Amino acid sequence: MKTVPKKRRCPFFLLLFFASFYYLTNAGGYKAGDESVMSAFARQMVYEGKIGFDKTQYPPEEDPCTRGIDGLYYPKWGIGQSLVEVPFYLFHRIIWEIIPFDKRLPRVFIIRRLSEMLIVFICPSVISALGCTLVYLFGLRLGFSSKISLWLSFLYGLGTMVWPYSKSLMSEATVNVAILGGVYAVVSYRYAHKKWWLTISGLCMGYALITKAVSIVVLIPLIIYLFSVEPKRRGLGEAVLYFALPYLLFVGFQLWYNAVRYGDFFTFGYDRQWGALGFCTPLYVRVWGLFLSPGKSFFLYAPVTILGILSARRFFEDRKAEALLFLGIVTAYTVPHSLWVLWAGDWAWGPRFLVVITPYLILSAGYYLKRWPEISRLKRGLVVALVGFSFFVQVLGVAIHPFSFIETRWEVASGFLKEVKRFSYAQTYGENALVNFNPMFSHIVGNWWLFKHMIFDYDLRKDAPWKTLGDFEVSSPKWVKGNRTIPFWWPISFSMASPWDKKWIIAFAMANAIVVLLAGLRLRRALSLCGAGSWSKGDEEEGAE
Repeated sequence: MKTVPKKRRCPFFLLLFFASFYYLTNAGGYKAGDESVMSAFARQMVYEGKIGFDKTQYPPEEDPCTRGIDGLYYPKWGIGQSLVEVPFYLFHRIIWEIIPFDKRLPRVFIIRRLSEMLIVFICPSVISALGCTLVYLFGLRLGFSSKISLWLSFLYGLGTMVWPYSKSLMSEATVNVAILGGVYAVVSYRYAHKKWWLTISGLCMGYALITKAVSIVVLIPLIIYLFSVEPKRRGLGEAVLYFALPYLLFVGFQLWYNAVRYGDFFTFGYDRQWGALGFCTPLYVRVWGLFLSPGKSFFLYAPVTILGILSARRFFEDRKAEALLFLGIVTAYTVPHSLWVLWAGDWAWGPRFLVVITPYLILSAGYYLKRWPEISRLKRGLVVALVGFSFFVQVLGVAIHPFSFIETRWEVASGFLKEVKRFSYAQTYGENALVNFNPMFSHIVGNWWLFKHMIFDYDLRKDAPWKTLGDFEVSSPKWVKGNRTIPFWWPISFSMASPWDKKWIIAFAMANAIVVLLAGLRLRRALSLCGAGSWSKGDEEEGAE
């Protein structure tokens, strides 16, 4: 019997494992804020057949939508996130219309709502799983063994913010994977010398553009890398023909979309309300906030990436071009977000804008794993502890509704900011100084508080993080019943929302868990076919094809 080549088995089972795992731990319901508008935008494309709202549900002072020249209302965010959700809403609509059951049942609204969420939540699960697969393939491309590449994928998928954002319908997961795909394709072009890799890169980077316009900054290190590793004449000609043309298709689409919304090709919608303040923040303040603050430090929300920092020198010595490319991407993407007035990306788990830089720090960590047999027992123990802590932090982000602590925290914090003018730099600075530069209000600390009440039943107010500041009359946190926190997972929340359908919900969750288990077992078997015995020797054949 002919066997599947080993390099094809690991990616498939990685994709299946992470997609089913992320899906099993996905959200217990739609969340308010940015993602609710993006999802509503996708939904009305399917049900109304147009790309604008007839009206908007938000009051004028809060409205994230602007009236376009065609009379419809459009959100300021890129359309890319809504577009990736469209096939899932469409699939649900088709299934809903062909399933033969009485749609006049009293519970029909609940059934429709729950079934829609079950299908739509597949979207971020699969996209995030695709990112885990790309990290594995990228590891091979950089010359790491299959064993190391597989471990990098697991560190990336279970030890960073990628896991919590696999249950989010905001654009972070999508733009992260789009950029990662574009970077992987350019590096593959260098080593495989196949021009279609440039086309794939152009398409990926183009989609990143229409998802989040700021992703255009990644083109700078990408183009420098391309021209530095290829002969100038050939590199320029092929880049224009195979990369630039597909990318320009998305540029044209974005300019058209801008014109439809705002009547101007170069207006992206970030010039109102908070956006009117623009890039007004001192760089040193925001860099401190994004990397060293107790409330938003990237290294607190993804501690395992520290291994990438420790491996940077060896990475640079071994693959200088790729090391500089990764450094360029991290720098190019971090700087504008550091200067942006809303650098913290609240309300959200961790520094969500920096999800995009995660894979490049994780891939650099491959050089640390490469030396694993040479590392002392003490250092191994410290690394294991670091990985364990990283996993635990992600569990806190996944188990609790992201707004549970933030909304309650805001009731406390707003009392200190009463006299500050709204939509001013003073307001955002004051809020960040209070909640993001103060360990007492850290999202990790807050979710740990709520996580304890998921396990134990005692007075919720007794150990509130801000207890030493005094007694505050605040409402009960979202997804908290009495003194017990409700896990933010669909198998639990759906069973509570529709007790009559509890049996099929639990059965579906168990089937999902079985897929996770089987995929994990097959992945373990595939690992034995992927050169799992080697830490230091890379699979050169797999990485160079």
